[in-house]
Amino acid sequence: MEVIEDRTKVSIAYVLKEKGRILEEIPASYPFVYIHGYNNIIPGLESALAGRKLGERFSVDIPANLGYGPYRDDLIMKVPKAELQDVGELWLGMELEMFMDNDIREFQLPDTADEFVEDLNLDSDESDGIFIVKEIYRDSVLVDGNHPFAGKDLTFEVEVVSIEEPSFTELESGFPDDDDYEDGYDDGYSDRYDEKF
Repeated sequence: MEVIEDRTKVSIAYVLKEKGRILEEIPASYPFVYIHGYNNIIPGLESALAGRKLGERFSVDIPANLGYGPYRDDLIMKVPKAELQDVGELWLGMELEMFMDNDIREFQLPDTADEFVEDLNLDSDESDGIFIVKEIYRDSVLVDGNHPFAGKDLTFEVEVVSIEEPSFTELESGFPDDDDYEDGYDDGYSDRYDEKF
Protein backbone atom coordinates (compact mmCIF):
# COMPACT_ATOMS: atom_id res chain seq x y z
CA MET A 1 0.00 0.00 0.00
CA GLU A 2 1.26 3.44 -0.86
CA VAL A 3 -1.14 5.93 0.78
CA ILE A 4 -2.48 6.21 4.34
CA GLU A 5 -6.25 5.76 4.41
CA ASP A 6 -8.76 4.69 7.04
CA ARG A 7 -8.39 1.04 8.01
CA THR A 8 -4.70 0.85 7.08
CA LYS A 9 -1.95 -0.30 9.42
CA VAL A 10 0.68 2.42 9.61
CA SER A 11 4.21 2.46 11.04
CA ILE A 12 5.87 5.82 11.64
CA ALA A 13 9.14 7.13 12.99
CA TYR A 14 9.05 10.54 14.62
CA VAL A 15 10.77 13.16 16.71
CA LEU A 16 8.41 14.93 19.11
CA LYS A 17 9.38 18.45 20.18
CA GLU A 18 8.04 21.25 22.32
CA LYS A 19 9.55 24.69 21.58
CA GLY A 20 12.53 23.02 19.93
CA ARG A 21 13.24 20.69 22.88
CA ILE A 22 13.05 16.97 22.04
CA LEU A 23 10.51 15.14 24.22
CA GLU A 24 10.84 11.74 22.56
CA GLU A 25 12.33 10.11 19.50
CA ILE A 26 11.04 6.96 17.81
CA PRO A 27 13.45 5.57 15.15
CA ALA A 28 12.41 3.86 11.92
CA SER A 29 14.04 0.66 13.16
CA TYR A 30 11.58 0.55 16.07
CA PRO A 31 8.53 2.42 14.76
CA PHE A 32 5.22 3.37 16.32
CA VAL A 33 2.43 1.22 14.80
CA TYR A 34 -1.28 2.08 14.75
CA ILE A 35 -4.45 1.45 12.74
CA HIS A 36 -5.51 4.63 10.94
CA GLY A 37 -9.04 5.96 11.34
CA TYR A 38 -9.77 4.49 14.78
CA ASN A 39 -8.98 7.63 16.81
CA ASN A 40 -6.29 5.78 18.76
CA ILE A 41 -3.69 8.51 18.38
CA ILE A 42 -3.99 12.23 19.01
CA PRO A 43 -6.40 13.83 16.51
CA GLY A 44 -3.97 16.42 15.14
CA LEU A 45 -1.42 13.77 14.20
CA GLU A 46 -3.96 11.34 12.73
CA SER A 47 -5.40 14.15 10.60
CA ALA A 48 -1.90 15.17 9.42
CA LEU A 49 -1.10 11.57 8.46
CA ALA A 50 -4.22 11.06 6.31
CA GLY A 51 -3.27 10.85 2.64
CA ARG A 52 0.49 10.73 3.29
CA LYS A 53 2.58 8.41 1.15
CA LEU A 54 5.00 5.63 1.99
CA GLY A 55 8.43 7.10 2.73
CA GLU A 56 7.09 10.64 3.06
CA ARG A 57 8.70 12.92 5.66
CA PHE A 58 6.96 15.97 7.04
CA SER A 59 6.71 18.24 10.05
CA VAL A 60 3.45 19.28 11.68
CA ASP A 61 2.64 21.66 14.55
CA ILE A 62 -0.16 20.40 16.76
CA PRO A 63 -1.83 22.70 19.30
CA ALA A 64 -2.70 21.27 22.71
CA ASN A 65 -6.42 21.05 21.92
CA LEU A 66 -5.65 18.67 19.01
CA GLY A 67 -2.96 16.85 20.97
CA TYR A 68 -3.23 15.70 24.56
CA GLY A 69 -5.76 18.35 25.55
CA PRO A 70 -5.54 21.20 28.03
CA TYR A 71 -3.93 20.76 31.42
CA ARG A 72 -6.79 20.23 33.89
CA ASP A 73 -6.46 21.24 37.53
CA ASP A 74 -9.44 19.04 38.44
CA LEU A 75 -7.31 15.97 37.63
CA ILE A 76 -4.89 16.77 40.45
CA MET A 77 -5.98 15.12 43.71
CA LYS A 78 -4.66 14.61 47.21
CA VAL A 79 -5.49 11.04 48.22
CA PRO A 80 -5.21 9.67 51.78
CA LYS A 81 -2.59 6.92 52.00
CA ALA A 82 -5.21 4.73 53.67
CA GLU A 83 -7.00 4.54 50.27
CA LEU A 84 -3.83 3.20 48.67
CA GLN A 85 -2.91 0.51 51.20
CA ASP A 86 -3.85 -2.29 48.77
CA VAL A 87 -1.49 -0.89 46.13
CA GLY A 88 1.65 -1.55 48.17
CA GLU A 89 4.83 0.50 48.02
CA LEU A 90 4.44 3.96 46.46
CA TRP A 91 7.03 5.93 44.52
CA LEU A 92 7.22 9.17 42.52
CA GLY A 93 6.17 8.63 38.92
CA MET A 94 4.17 5.50 39.74
CA GLU A 95 1.01 5.01 37.68
CA LEU A 96 -2.27 4.13 39.38
CA GLU A 97 -5.57 3.31 37.77
CA MET A 98 -8.58 4.93 39.41
CA PHE A 99 -12.15 3.66 39.24
CA MET A 100 -15.21 5.58 40.45
CA ASP A 101 -18.50 3.84 41.10
CA ASN A 102 -21.37 5.39 43.07
CA ASP A 103 -19.01 7.82 44.83
CA ILE A 104 -16.67 4.98 45.81
CA ARG A 105 -13.11 5.56 44.62
CA GLU A 106 -10.63 2.70 44.17
CA PHE A 107 -7.00 2.73 43.04
CA GLN A 108 -4.98 -0.17 41.66
CA LEU A 109 -2.00 -0.82 39.40
CA PRO A 110 -2.88 -0.80 35.67
CA ASP A 111 -3.22 -4.30 34.21
CA THR A 112 -1.68 -3.49 30.84
CA ALA A 113 0.18 -0.71 29.07
CA ASP A 114 -2.81 -0.26 26.72
CA GLU A 115 -4.80 1.31 29.52
CA PHE A 116 -2.49 4.31 29.65
CA VAL A 117 -3.40 5.51 26.19
CA GLU A 118 -7.10 4.92 26.56
CA ASP A 119 -7.46 6.33 30.04
CA LEU A 120 -5.13 9.31 30.10
CA ASN A 121 -7.02 11.09 27.35
CA LEU A 122 -9.99 11.69 29.60
CA ASP A 123 -13.15 13.44 28.48
CA SER A 124 -14.32 16.17 30.81
CA ASP A 125 -17.14 14.04 32.20
CA GLU A 126 -15.04 10.95 32.93
CA SER A 127 -13.56 10.28 36.34
CA ASP A 128 -11.80 6.96 35.73
CA GLY A 129 -8.26 6.97 34.41
CA ILE A 130 -4.56 6.68 35.03
CA PHE A 131 -3.01 8.94 37.66
CA ILE A 132 0.70 9.55 38.23
CA VAL A 133 2.08 9.93 41.76
CA LYS A 134 3.60 13.44 41.90
CA GLU A 135 4.26 13.95 45.63
CA ILE A 136 4.21 11.72 48.70
CA TYR A 137 3.41 13.13 52.13
CA ARG A 138 3.20 11.51 55.54
CA ASP A 139 -0.53 10.75 55.34
CA SER A 140 -1.46 11.50 51.73
CA VAL A 141 -0.30 11.32 48.12
CA LEU A 142 -0.68 13.93 45.36
CA VAL A 143 -1.72 12.29 42.07
CA ASP A 144 -2.13 13.84 38.63
CA GLY A 145 -4.46 12.42 35.96
CA ASN A 146 -3.19 14.70 33.19
CA HIS A 147 -1.21 13.20 30.33
CA PRO A 148 2.47 14.24 30.62
CA PHE A 149 2.06 16.27 27.39
CA ALA A 150 -1.28 17.88 28.31
CA GLY A 151 -1.35 21.62 27.72
CA LYS A 152 1.66 21.53 25.39
CA ASP A 153 1.78 22.73 21.79
CA LEU A 154 3.83 20.07 20.00
CA THR A 155 5.78 19.59 16.79
CA PHE A 156 6.07 16.16 15.20
CA GLU A 157 8.75 15.45 12.59
CA VAL A 158 7.41 12.28 10.99
CA GLU A 159 8.55 9.63 8.51
CA VAL A 160 6.01 7.14 7.13
CA VAL A 161 7.87 3.81 7.45
CA SER A 162 5.22 1.37 6.22
CA ILE A 163 1.57 1.13 5.20
CA GLU A 164 -0.03 -2.32 5.30
CA GLU A 165 -3.35 -4.11 5.15
CA PRO A 166 -4.38 -4.85 8.77
CA SER A 167 -5.44 -8.32 9.87
CA PHE A 168 -9.04 -9.15 10.67
CA THR A 169 -8.35 -8.96 14.41
CA GLU A 170 -6.65 -5.59 14.00
CA LEU A 171 -9.68 -4.23 12.15
CA GLU A 172 -11.96 -5.60 14.87
CA SER A 173 -9.96 -4.20 17.79
CA GLY A 174 -8.55 -1.08 16.18
CA PHE A 175 -5.09 -1.93 17.58
CA PRO A 176 -2.06 -3.72 16.08
CA ASP A 177 -1.77 -7.42 16.89
CA ASP A 178 0.39 -8.39 19.86
CA ASP A 179 3.27 -9.54 17.68
CA ASP A 180 3.78 -5.91 16.64
CA TYR A 181 4.32 -5.00 20.27
CA GLU A 182 6.94 -7.72 20.61
CA ASP A 183 8.64 -7.31 17.22
CA GLY A 184 9.56 -3.67 17.05
CA TYR A 185 6.51 -1.78 18.23
CA ASP A 186 7.27 1.33 20.24
CA ASP A 187 4.58 2.83 22.35
CA GLY A 188 5.99 6.30 22.58
CA TYR A 189 6.92 6.23 26.25
CA SER A 190 9.50 3.45 26.38
CA ASP A 191 11.71 5.47 28.71
CA ARG A 192 9.03 5.81 31.40
CA TYR A 193 6.87 2.72 31.45
CA ASP A 194 5.35 0.84 28.60
CA GLU A 195 2.53 3.21 27.87
CA LYS A 196 1.29 4.00 24.41
CA PHE A 197 1.30 7.34 22.72
